[in-house]
Amino acid sequence: MNTQKKPEDEIKFRELLKDPIRLFGWIFPMFLVLILAVGIFFVKHLTEVSYNSQSIGLQDSTLLKKDVEMKKGGVLTAVDLNLVKAPTPEFISKGKELYDSNCKSCHGDKGLGDGPAGLALVKKPRNLVAPEGWTNGRDIDQLYKTLQEGIIKNGMASYEYLSSTDRFAIISFLRTLTTYPPVTDDQLKSMDAAYNLSAGSSIPNKIPVSLAEMKLINESRSKSELFLKFENKFNTSTDDPANKLLKKSASDYRKVFYSFINSNVKENLNNFVADVISNPVNAGFKPLVVQYTMEEWKRIYDYLKTATM
Repeated sequence: MNTQKKPEDEIKFRELLKDPIRLFGWIFPMFLVLILAVGIFFVKHLTEVSYNSQSIGLQDSTLLKKDVEMKKGGVLTAVDLNLVKAPTPEFISKGKELYDSNCKSCHGDKGLGDGPAGLALVKKPRNLVAPEGWTNGRDIDQLYKTLQEGIIKNGMASYEYLSSTDRFAIISFLRTLTTYPPVTDDQLKSMDAAYNLSAGSSIPNKIPVSLAEMKLINESRSKSELFLKFENKFNTSTDDPANKLLKKSASDYRKVFYSFINSNVKENLNNFVADVISNPVNAGFKPLVVQYTMEEWKRIYDYLKTATM
């Protein structure tokens, strides 16, 4: 007897309600598709944290450009080393004023390293009273080195913008906050030799590299424009006797032009002649010019001076 059921021509939903297990064949594929879709969505929207990784944010150091700060030069007066060894109350008072305006915000009122600005630093400012843990040391030459060069890794800035005397005034005040090692003559001699303290020193002017580059570009552009003007005159003023003489004398008129405007002989005929005769080829002239009279030299000189104005 064949008990196999015949396929139904259509779904009888009322019958499905009596036997819900039959719905499994329809619901399972739907759940499978839904779970797959949710999984794909989740994977595509994983964050870096979910991947347990972090994108590298290091900058190529070759692309970093730190320009020179513009500074006006000057002459630093000599340091009175006797005053450094035995500071007066006035010198110490000056040091306190400088400390308050330059150091107090980080190192605090009494040098305990508890200044308000120091709270923002990764490394806590130095407790200037504590005897241990100093990077450069507490001797006077070591304190001066710290103010001169700074300690970048600790967040300590350089105080090179202060004069040597002002730096020693700050040090003299610091030495009143607690007991520091005594100042010795050998230390003062060594510092004097290293920093030229007793003789004073001069500081050159500094301009940013970007500004220097711009000046060079402008100067080069100005010379190029001037050369075009000179070249035009050199090629067109053919009836000028001085022009004819220069064409006869020059082996390279470009060299003649640039050696003339770049030298310091433009304002003196004799210096110009002596400079060219010492090395005619280097100045763009033919060797025959060494035989010229002073009158011929003056015609060439006047022509060049007029053409390069």
